[in-house]
Amino acid sequence: MGPVSTHRLDHSGFGFAAGLLGTGIGFVAMTVWWSWANGTSFDYFIQDVFIGSAMYKDSILTISVLFNVGVFWLALQKNWDRFARGVLGVIFITVPLIIWLQSQAF
Repeated sequence: MGPVSTHRLDHSGFGFAAGLLGTGIGFVAMTVWWSWANGTSFDYFIQDVFIGSAMYKDSILTISVLFNVGVFWLALQKNWDRFARGVLGVIFITVPLIIWLQSQAF
């Protein structure tokens, strides 16, 4: 383990915000890919696939949150332990939400 970082962004609040932003970026990336691969609009993906279908919400959220694994790894590489803790907080909050969404799909 390396020395503790004193970088101004090494704060759990910034990490939490980055985790939320990472989840949003993951959702946008999933929306763009799905729409391109299926020849549909972004609106169709959001309204019909994500909001309108209980079956895909958990999978979409899981893929969206996976972006944060990379952000978490980068923070650890820079020894930004508090930042990484904030990102991990977002991941820990979304896991029960994903489980709940899976239970609602049946």
